[in-house]
Amino acid sequence: MKKLIFLAFLFSLLSACASPYPLGMNEEQWNKLSPQERQQLLLEQQKYREEQRLAQIQADARARELRHKEEMAEKKRLEALYNNPANGNIVMVNILGGEYLHGKQVEYIREESYQLARGEIKKIDLILENKKKHYYSTETAYLKYAMNGNAVYLYLEDPKYRHNLSQRIALLRDGHWNCGSHYQKGLNTSYEKLKRMKFFVKESAGHCRHSGHPEVPRKIYR
Repeated sequence: MKKLIFLAFLFSLLSACASPYPLGMNEEQWNKLSPQERQQLLLEQQKYREEQRLAQIQADARARELRHKEEMAEKKRLEALYNNPANGNIVMVNILGGEYLHGKQVEYIREESYQLARGEIKKIDLILENKKKHYYSTETAYLKYAMNGNAVYLYLEDPKYRHNLSQRIALLRDGHWNCGSHYQKGLNTSYEKLKRMKFFVKESAGHCRHSGHPEVPRKIYR
């Protein structure tokens, strides 16, 4: 019985090891056991696996509930910002064209407009035109408006999961977003390139005032 208790105690250490025998045992250990001890250990293994299965189900349910609560809280936060676009809560981001390079292939990015709330990450599809072959395709990208309102970023991979966040186009607030600012930028990654990307960023509720005269949106080439 002591041998049985000892082996059961070692179960948590042995179970991670690949073995055709229960509890991660090797053939020599298994052969030393009596039929009654073998049966008892098989029952212990079955019980342990069922406990683990139930624990995993409960953990998954708690994780789903937590994600749901976080998603609902984020949805309410974004709704509040969209309902009150003043003070830079919402910006309009216009993509005015550019080139997408993948290997030797060059495609042209068509114009599109988006709205973003502070802290929001929006998955978008860049619309690509192949002028030689006369067809359109899409490439997934991500727009992010910094929570502090100081920048808009364009990524080719989801910034929530990618570690190398330096691979992005950064459109930094220049003090003129109330009237709108133009940018021209590019991005090089290991597999893809964005060249001569043109953007226009403006606060959705921004009012352009400058010494009593309308201010012309600034062009920034970096």
